[in-house]
Amino acid sequence: MILPTLLTLLFTTATALPAEAAAPAEAAAPAAGARISSIQYSGNGCIRDPKLSGGLVDPTFTFPNFAASLPGTNQTLNCQVHLVVDTAGSGWQFALSQNAVKGRVVLNPGTRLDYYTTVFFSEAAAKTSTVRGHIKNEDDSTLDKSVTLVNNLGGGKVWSQCTGSSGNAGILNVNFRGALSGSGKAYFEALQENWDLEWRKC
Repeated sequence: MILPTLLTLLFTTATALPAEAAAPAEAAAPAAGARISSIQYSGNGCIRDPKLSGGLVDPTFTFPNFAASLPGTNQTLNCQVHLVVDTAGSGWQFALSQNAVKGRVVLNPGTRLDYYTTVFFSEAAAKTSTVRGHIKNEDDSTLDKSVTLVNNLGGGKVWSQCTGSSGNAGILNVNFRGALSGSGKAYFEALQENWDLEWRKC
């Protein structure tokens, strides 16, 4: 049996960020005193709020009920995280560089899972990046395995506004969506989503 190949395709859905004469220096960690001041969730994949763990470099969200099935009425599910960070000082920006979703997929022959990560800040919603990938079963037997779905923003990273004296970096919105399709039965359950956040001085 040949396992299907994970394909990750990168595309930007809006105008790219303007080029800078000199890129700000990236930092390994956020500003001292930075904290999550607000977090909310929306979407049919997180009717019950995920559990948040980790810090401001690698936050992790554990889903209690993100499960899609084909056929059925929940073939497509999404969970969008709305995150507000207070940097407790001026001169900072942050961006999502990668997200990884751990879960389980069951695909009968002729079915597939498409997955998407969309990122934007509410203060500049026109600057939006979407990354997508898929798994499909072109074999004669059922594919049933644990998966880690990695979406890397690469050059499509969307940076927050540069914080002023208030320390407000804006509202980061990250939407993960999984969609099943095909002529057979399929199942996808997302168990946990992990982010890699990058920080830099500006």
